[in-house]
Amino acid sequence: MDASDQYQQALQAFRAKNLSVAESIAKDMLAAAPTLVNGWRLLADIQVARGRTHDAVVTLETAWDAAQYSQKSWTSTGLHLARTLISMGKEGRAKCILLALKPAELTHPEPLAQAAYLYSLCEEHEKSLELYERALELRPESVELLFNCAAANRSMGKLSRSELLYDCLIALNPLDAEAYKNRSDLRRQTAASNHVEELQQALSAIGDQAAPGSQLNFALAKELEDLERYEESFVALEEACRLRRSIIRYFPEKDLARVDEISLVFSPEVFSGLQSKYANTDLGREVIFVLGMPRTGTTLVDRVLCASGKVLSAGEPGIFSRLVAELSQSAASTEPGDISMISAASKIDFELLGRRYLQELHERVPKKSSDFILDKNPMNFLYVGLIRLALPGARIVHLCRNPMDTCYAVYKTQFRNAYPFSYDQVEMANYYMKYRELMGYWRTLEGVEFLDLNYEDLVDQFDAQTQRLYEFCGLDWSTDVQQFYLNGRQGTSTASASQVRQPVYRSSVGKWKRFERQLQPMWDRLAKAGL
Repeated sequence: MDASDQYQQALQAFRAKNLSVAESIAKDMLAAAPTLVNGWRLLADIQVARGRTHDAVVTLETAWDAAQYSQKSWTSTGLHLARTLISMGKEGRAKCILLALKPAELTHPEPLAQAAYLYSLCEEHEKSLELYERALELRPESVELLFNCAAANRSMGKLSRSELLYDCLIALNPLDAEAYKNRSDLRRQTAASNHVEELQQALSAIGDQAAPGSQLNFALAKELEDLERYEESFVALEEACRLRRSIIRYFPEKDLARVDEISLVFSPEVFSGLQSKYANTDLGREVIFVLGMPRTGTTLVDRVLCASGKVLSAGEPGIFSRLVAELSQSAASTEPGDISMISAASKIDFELLGRRYLQELHERVPKKSSDFILDKNPMNFLYVGLIRLALPGARIVHLCRNPMDTCYAVYKTQFRNAYPFSYDQVEMANYYMKYRELMGYWRTLEGVEFLDLNYEDLVDQFDAQTQRLYEFCGLDWSTDVQQFYLNGRQGTSTASASQVRQPVYRSSVGKWKRFERQLQPMWDRLAKAGL
């Protein structure tokens, strides 16, 4: 049987989910035909399906080496390898693979679009936009390319171009709910220029479909709020959240219990013992963590620090949490009986955690001389004590904001996958309370130092508060910081993509008060907790 026949057999077994047979055939095939690039790629897909992603990366590296004399295979295999690395959270290594693909090799819409998408996952938004625009030139009627190119323009602050592309997309696909939602977020809507009627018509057309209905209602709520039609706005917002919550499998009591368990496991006694073991180092001195609840100004602070010219942003990587999970899983496997992952986290080698974190961070953002690297994943607040153990030299900046403004800002934002607690007022308030409890607990631990930076103070006393921030981070402040919003080369895919292109403003302070009656369930829960 020749290699072609074996390939087909392996492919059929793979599609039938007979994975062990598929892998056996693929390995026999490659033993006889080691330069068969598609064979190596198929083997990698089989290994991923069997949960052996690390093996798949090794296989794809072999395939990439075998493909070096074929431009088409080299490009497609490189994209395959980069995609697999990103699925593992290895964005830094993936970016190195993408950068090895020469522009001349990306000449067709499909590989251009694939590379653009992978660059966006690595938070290389400028490069992603360049490739999406090239792909769109080659295929201007593609709905998928119009959508992704519009999103890339939004990330880079090219909001007029983004709106034009969303208009084209909606003209081709009038029921694209996500396009409506993204377009509404681009700017403040006015009486002379808004999409309220369009959104209402689209809602009528989609009927009782929960996912698109949620997106369209979020868009409608935002536009009606812009138009100061507050009663109508909140009706749409409540419906958006109700629909969104109905399609999310989320158990809030488990989430809250995990937050409680963190402070129980990392008790003062346990933490003190770990700190005496790991604290004698300045490991991580080049890292700045910016964390807190979402929608509290973390992206603003990211831009303010990057305006120094000495800070490079890594965006919102999930590196630290992923490495904690990996090392905890390994530690749990050596413990007798059942042990929770949080308990296992107290058994890990924190110096190893810190070094692995730095390795991956530097792969993601190559550090220049005297630069800092900024990690602004808000949910790192869960790991403040662990960060201090693993990276004693790191700076940690905690963004604080009025509780009701925070909860309302999160409640009215639709997130793609994160923050499932945000679509119910009471669940939102309950999670916020746990966050406050945990941050309060971290403050009680000796040696856990971080800067509390209040959002309201930042917008009211910008110069004084940014000087305080710069001093804490070891940076020299200058009036150039006031022009932070002019950095057009730095992209972001967060919900603040349009806001951070503006000078600092305080119109978001106290915005929840417009809906004081409607937000009573949230208010009651926070008030009962003294917040």
